[in-house]
Amino acid sequence: MPISLYFYSALNAVKKILAADFACHESDFENEGIYIHQAKALPGRRRFPFREKPFAVATMGKGVVVSCGVERLGWCDAHLSQLSRNDIFAPPAVTLMDEYVKKDGQYIAGPDLKHVCTRDIFRPYKPEKDIELTLIEDTKGLEQYNDDDRFINTRGYPNNPRRVAAFATVKGSIAGIASACADTDLMWQIGVDTLEEYRHRGIGKAMVSALTEYILKQRNIPYYSSFESNTTSRALAASLGYKTAWIELYARGKNV
Repeated sequence: MPISLYFYSALNAVKKILAADFACHESDFENEGIYIHQAKALPGRRRFPFREKPFAVATMGKGVVVSCGVERLGWCDAHLSQLSRNDIFAPPAVTLMDEYVKKDGQYIAGPDLKHVCTRDIFRPYKPEKDIELTLIEDTKGLEQYNDDDRFINTRGYPNNPRRVAAFATVKGSIAGIASACADTDLMWQIGVDTLEEYRHRGIGKAMVSALTEYILKQRNIPYYSSFESNTTSRALAASLGYKTAWIELYARGKNV
């Protein structure tokens, strides 16, 4: 099936943002090969904290880009530059990278699948009648949940707070929260948490659907992350029309 014009346009926008994230050329994602670049905090990148010892890898299906601190360039060139795209995301290479960053108190997170939706492929979903869904643009009322470990995926970041949230209740009791942060002015990431006792009822899907519809109406790009192994999360994204746009792994601190 040919790629839709809207999704093609979204992929081009994502590619531009990833090029800023990884301090690389957009063409690095278009051509086969491994491209290693020194990490830099460039304008246009996603609003994530710039880590003291950066290390990240991403592909949109062709070229693989490695972005790292200057002190890690030599190691990456020696150990990763000759690998294939498939090899670099396979367990042996991920383990090798994990062992390398461990000396700096980090570990390799991911691979994460990053899914994008556009208005022509979006399939909205409404919840069951006993589920009440509220869309909240003023998310200050949700600050009471910031330290609640049941909702770790919907907190946002100090420099990138949630812009909008969907709040689900069942018979007056909270069942879940989903929120969206503007990782860039154009690209908004959705996170979702459904309490265990309310799962498998479509609540998470309904909340993500409501946020997706809201973001698309703002003429922005909604995106959604899932671990490669989380088949439930991946199925949720696919059921709403999301398509995988890129795959990413990165080093993070043990307590971050």
